[in-house]
Amino acid sequence: TTPSTLNFNFSVNYIQKDNNAIAKPVLSFSEASWSQIASVANMDNPCEGPYNVGDTKEVDMGTLGTHTLRIANCSKPAECSTAGFSQTACGLVIEFADIITTHSMNSSSLTNVGGWPASEMRTYMNSDIYNALPSELRSVIVPTKVISGYGSMSGETNFESTNKLYLLSTHEVWKDVDGNQNSGIDYYDKAYSYTRQLDYYSDLGVTTSSYSGAIKKNGTSNSFWWLRSTYYTTTVYFYSVSDRGRWDNNFATTANGVSPAFRIG
Repeated sequence: TTPSTLNFNFSVNYIQKDNNAIAKPVLSFSEASWSQIASVANMDNPCEGPYNVGDTKEVDMGTLGTHTLRIANCSKPAECSTAGFSQTACGLVIEFADIITTHSMNSSSLTNVGGWPASEMRTYMNSDIYNALPSELRSVIVPTKVISGYGSMSGETNFESTNKLYLLSTHEVWKDVDGNQNSGIDYYDKAYSYTRQLDYYSDLGVTTSSYSGAIKKNGTSNSFWWLRSTYYTTTVYFYSVSDRGRWDNNFATTANGVSPAFRIG
């Protein structure tokens, strides 16, 4: 009989959800269906079982090709419940381990005004990219509260939006270790403190001085990929990850890699 509560130090067969113990999933992440993965997404720790941060799964996106998804996060610490905190690195987060295609943040205007919510990239990802995903996967992607920073346009503050697909932010990739809050990404990304580093990058020890773990490939080549973070002191730059994994920034009109994340529920 499944117990209603459980000391998980002594169990390998059950996992906790809302103070109840239910059977752990049997299939690995690569083998399980998306509905099976969704059934454990709201557990206290979805990775207490056959799933592990870094596990991968292939997805066929039709004309956009076959790409690799990976578990980027499982934990949901207390800070995730803080008012105004982004949910983009909380709970079961899946990200693309590679680059799907290239696209500019704003192809028709050299601007970061309005930040991520006003960008052409957000619209493109939540229409063209989202619609290319298999229907079973689309059915279990949940809307996510996304906090993102702002540029130098007078009167702007951090933005809140709701998205099915979103780009990562600087802090979700790197931990800033320059020791100075008046420089680096914890200064130039004004939403840095409103999210957390994803478990995947934290486990790899990815920081602003040790960043090779942030490299992604477009096909067989290392490539730049976009983040949703704006560069605080300009009206034209968004942050990106360089082909070496380092933080960088590019004009909004640049065609960098598209590598979204999403949450399952």
